[in-house]
Amino acid sequence: MSQPPRVLIVEDEPAIRHGLVELLRTQSFELELASDGHEAQIKLSTNHYDLVLLDWMLPGVDGLTLLQRLRARGDLTPVLMLTARGAEADVVAGIDAGADDYVTKPFGIRELIARVRGLLRRVRPPAPQASFRVGEVTVDLARLVITWPEGQVDLTSREGLILEYLRARPGVAVTREALLTDVWGYHDGSIRTRTVDVHILQLRGKLRTVPGGDDWIGTVRGRGYRFEAEAR
Repeated sequence: MSQPPRVLIVEDEPAIRHGLVELLRTQSFELELASDGHEAQIKLSTNHYDLVLLDWMLPGVDGLTLLQRLRARGDLTPVLMLTARGAEADVVAGIDAGADDYVTKPFGIRELIARVRGLLRRVRPPAPQASFRVGEVTVDLARLVITWPEGQVDLTSREGLILEYLRARPGVAVTREALLTDVWGYHDGSIRTRTVDVHILQLRGKLRTVPGGDDWIGTVRGRGYRFEAEAR
């Protein structure tokens, strides 16, 4: 039998932490707990997890800093941010730091389970040979880097998956629901989240620094997004 998913819950509020434990135990996950950023940092540096539920506001080391450090050392463990900070700037900051998705408190049980299940259905990272060129620009999806003669820009793992998914369907309008299902792993794409739009926003911001990159991803009104560059 396969091992149950191993989940680290990083939450300093005892009532919320207890509720998360009771909820996720019903899903037969293997759970570990951390009540502050320092404890979480130690656990993340010495253990492997399939998913991290990470609160933003933590004593010691805050969740955003913890996430930035995790990604800086190349750890791509899926991270679901738990935050009471629902302002768009805060959401963007979390995703820019490398969060795969986020939920704002208070959150519903079914919503949280759907997000957790989705992120545990991990999409395989692009194969080592997965790369393409647009003019003088090379996109290396294995190394998550875009390069051109005068510079380069790094991608997050989720941005790389989005870019590859769109590139594989040139000129085709890809819906948000399709991205949630095929890139995030959510069961039917009907879950209510703006994470797709925020990730696309961040990806477009990076592409604006790339020669011609501002025209790579188009918006299809009422549908979603499509890849509009000529790749080879």
